[in-house]
Amino acid sequence: MELGFVKLNPAGNVTVIVLDPLPPQLYGRVARQIMRPTGLGAEQVGFIERPRDHGAVARLSMMGGEFCGNAARAFAAWLAFRGYPGITWQGDEAQVPIEVSGHAGVLVAKAGRGPGGRPAWASSPMPVPHRVSFLPFRNRELALVEFAGISHAVVWDADPDAEVFRKVAADYWDAATPAFGVMFFREGAAQMTPLVAVRDSDSLVWEGSCASGTVAVASALAAMERRSVRSMELKQPGGELRVTVEWEEGITGAEIGGAVQVVAQGTVWVDP
Repeated sequence: MELGFVKLNPAGNVTVIVLDPLPPQLYGRVARQIMRPTGLGAEQVGFIERPRDHGAVARLSMMGGEFCGNAARAFAAWLAFRGYPGITWQGDEAQVPIEVSGHAGVLVAKAGRGPGGRPAWASSPMPVPHRVSFLPFRNRELALVEFAGISHAVVWDADPDAEVFRKVAADYWDAATPAFGVMFFREGAAQMTPLVAVRDSDSLVWEGSCASGTVAVASALAAMERRSVRSMELKQPGGELRVTVEWEEGITGAEIGGAVQVVAQGTVWVDP
């Protein structure tokens, strides 16, 4: 099966978006092939769909039905770069209304272009967690930050380790939640290493960066200190993301932003 694709790099979280329509039941199988080193070597895969709301220019469904802020940013940057109708430009900044799996309604992302008109950065509003809990783990606490479609455990000052992920996931990954991550967070260095699993694609990936995980870290800090966290720069293996979480007797809003690059566009062959 021959499929059109675009490969994007949003702050190291390499994302492939499949541009040809597919039945959703094939998403997991196709994503697994694309993610392999012998495929396109992506960390995650999304699929373009027709929007369900007339206020959106396009819809992105992720491989496991989860929400991904980096994929949303990358998608918005690519749509702006391609000049999709319905996008509003003010100078070199575009407002891009899109739909993304795991998020109800229209999300208005922003994208900026650099030299030659190529995408340079994008930012996106983010879903806020519906629960932040502080729970025991190895004689210390972790923060379990739960969103629709994905939960993240924020573990302070622990070395990144897949075995730690497995133990945390065994305790705290709900069977009804499609995706789960552990964010290994060193607060003093403002540094995070994300490890994320998606059930439908049977994947476990050390991500270059993780947008929802970045919001999870900022949300954990906001809940712990009962204050807003604004314009926090969080270093990750593939780059930096900037995050703002608003607090007003609870988390009321979140946004992330960072660099985006278009890496490649073309055709990929996969087994149906």
